[in-house]
Amino acid sequence: MSEVLEVKGRVVARGCAAGEALVSDSVLSFWGEVDPVSGKVIAVGHPLEGQSLRGRVLVIRSTKGSSATPMVLNLAKLEGNAPAAFVNLEVDSLAALGCIVNGIPMITDLERSPFEAIQTGDHVVVDANAGVLTIIKK
Repeated sequence: MSEVLEVKGRVVARGCAAGEALVSDSVLSFWGEVDPVSGKVIAVGHPLEGQSLRGRVLVIRSTKGSSATPMVLNLAKLEGNAPAAFVNLEVDSLAALGCIVNGIPMITDLERSPFEAIQTGDHVVVDANAGVLTIIKK
């Protein structure tokens, strides 16, 4: 039987989504580090280099601000390659805006470290209406 954890947090962008977690205690820029057409991280040397964001719950420290973030997220969503949801330790306002306008749930300020609670491959349900993550350990 799989271990199930529930962790509360603060809602940034409302909505509900679920997917396989992609976890890295790093920052990621959607301008120049993510290819929205393929949905892959293209930043050479980034811990997530080569990984697809498509349908994943992206658990990262934060995004690096660029005014293009909402546009890149929109293009990725139109291509079917956007993350299902964001779980961020720190919130970049441009990523928050991108999530809000593109209907991608985002949650932050978890009651415990997301890097301790969630591992890549865990199934994560993000209820960013109630501010609750349900983590089903792999």
